[in-house]
Amino acid sequence: MLHDIDLSRVDLNLLVLFEAVMAERNVARAAERLSLSPSAVSHGLGRLRRLLNDPVFLKTPRGVTPTERALSLAEPIADLLARADRHQHEIAGG
Repeated sequence: MLHDIDLSRVDLNLLVLFEAVMAERNVARAAERLSLSPSAVSHGLGRLRRLLNDPVFLKTPRGVTPTERALSLAEPIADLLARADRHQHEIAGG
């Protein structure tokens, strides 16, 4: 899962993008949520696909659906982002 990925090469923004697309199941809505263009989200998904060596999300008539690999990464990525957010708040407040 995440331990198979060289996290030193990962742009944390790609994980934020992953989480938004996972939640929205739609590139345009994820772009709106992130205040990005749909093109920027698509480009980020391309980078994520190369990093994970997986399609990550597959196009459907109603948006996108996650691959099995994406589903297996959803919880670890959400946990990692939550921990990063808590750490950021601890630094800012402490």
